[in-house]
Amino acid sequence: MEVGGERFEVSSKDSLGNLDWGRGMWPYNSFWVWASASGFLPERRTLGLNVGFGFGDTSRATENAIILNGRVHKLGEVHFEYDPTDFMRLWKLSSPDDRLHLTFEPFIERVAQTNLLVIKSEVHQMFGRYFGKIVTDEGEAIEVDGLIGWAEEHHARW
Repeated sequence: MEVGGERFEVSSKDSLGNLDWGRGMWPYNSFWVWASASGFLPERRTLGLNVGFGFGDTSRATENAIILNGRVHKLGEVHFEYDPTDFMRLWKLSSPDDRLHLTFEPFIERVAQTNLLVIKSEVHQMFGRYFGKIVTDEGEAIEVDGLIGWAEEHHARW
């Protein structure tokens, strides 16, 4: 990869990528909270996280999951506690089945706002570190210690 004339080598041994892909119909007025992270555990297994709410009708299924070494471990509902008046404060994520207990410590906030009257979007995206515990489908408890990721709140009219 080359940025500003400087070349960076990217290797699967130390680099991961994420793809944000969605398909569906969202209502004109939309709201969601979404969090994601990916990285390497100390023993070099890969860990991914995708959790959120507000994406639509989740009564039959959610998009919530952890991905450990490429295998998806499905999660149900995830609760978010955060301060919508100060997104830089600590966030808490938990699941009623005790398979996910994380804190998210933001270190930077990215805000994107568009207001074209009939189309409007405001997203507060925090980048930071995750700490806590997640549990796989088989019951393995995984300690999360500083996994870099992000969390966002998004209001849209489109």
